[in-house]
Amino acid sequence: MTPEEAQRLESNIQKTLSIHAKSDKSYLWMAYWVIFEREADPDGLEGWLDEISAGVSRAAVIQKMIESNEFQERLLGVGGENPLSKLHSARMEMVRTLLPPAKVILDMGGYSGSDERGALLQLGYPYLPEKLYILDFHPDQMMFPGPEWSQQVNYQGCEIEYVYGSMADLTCFQKNYFDLIWSGESIEHVTVEEAEKVLSEAYKLLKPGGILALDTPNRRATKVHSPDSYIHAEHKIEYYYEDLCNLIEKHNFKILQTKGLIDLSTSIATSSMENFYHEFVHGELINDNPDNSYCFYICCMRGEDL
Repeated sequence: MTPEEAQRLESNIQKTLSIHAKSDKSYLWMAYWVIFEREADPDGLEGWLDEISAGVSRAAVIQKMIESNEFQERLLGVGGENPLSKLHSARMEMVRTLLPPAKVILDMGGYSGSDERGALLQLGYPYLPEKLYILDFHPDQMMFPGPEWSQQVNYQGCEIEYVYGSMADLTCFQKNYFDLIWSGESIEHVTVEEAEKVLSEAYKLLKPGGILALDTPNRRATKVHSPDSYIHAEHKIEYYYEDLCNLIEKHNFKILQTKGLIDLSTSIATSSMENFYHEFVHGELINDNPDNSYCFYICCMRGEDL
């Protein structure tokens, strides 16, 4: 990249981020998605916030980000892959290849700080629905506040509606209405008791033949590198694959398909970090071994519809 190209890139990024960012934290949250195409890691985010607090300008932070090894390697397509980037790629592959087509969708926890269309379409869902409801907390209530999008968004004929609240309360939605209810890495953000409410209400909200699908981190994998705590401060629980399957079936759903995202069989079997990152970065994105993967995907249908 020439100096002129770098300068134009910095300018365009700053213009893009400044449109919606209301605080330094939301600005940096969006910067991670725009520059690194991934969620901000807590340590990195706090480090940049400390620099801004010490007087470093937002423009200087953006310059440092695009000069970083991570961005340069991503730009050139060389170097080792970042585990967070690898997980993001796996989730994109999951959304693009595993989720079924649907006309009316409820996306629980589907807010995106960098795309007003929400996380599902941002991840590349290939079937444009007629109606997409995005249920999530208001951005101001989130750990990393982001921009507040318009409550009604139209994207190529798809009506997107934001509903602010907890996924533990689905009583505002119409029964027998949704073709697909999707929980993308969100079921771990509510307690088991609240998850039971989610499953009970979701059963009522689905049309006959409708699908409930989700993905979530696998505690068998996360406890290898975080044995004494969960991997995210907002996680209420991280499920073992078998436990979540049992909870889903308890509420009369029948599981149709399961998949793993990034097989970590060796690291899980040895409970060792010795080969964890190598296995993570070089593992297949989607596999048939959900119990030994970093995350797992479950697709199910109401028992009465089978």
